[in-house]
Amino acid sequence: MITVIMQHEVKDFSQWKVNFDADEPNRSKVGVKQLGVYTSVKNPNDVTMIFEAPSVEVLDTFTSDPRLQQEMQNAGVISVPVTTVLKKM
Repeated sequence: MITVIMQHEVKDFSQWKVNFDADEPNRSKVGVKQLGVYTSVKNPNDVTMIFEAPSVEVLDTFTSDPRLQQEMQNAGVISVPVTTVLKKM
């Protein structure tokens, strides 16, 4: 199991959150579990998400899916996601 921290900026958090929540079944299907969603105190459209995933390979396959890329664009993501992948020691 790995922990993933992903951050990006969105046009409008409320609009983004509706799309993000609607994609939960796709995350669950591959074993990606949402642990939390956070926004910056200074910029409510700067979003950080924390997930658990079964492996780096599962994460890479999921995040490189063109469907996800299109969904992110539709949701209003306006910056390149910054992703940190961690393993518990």
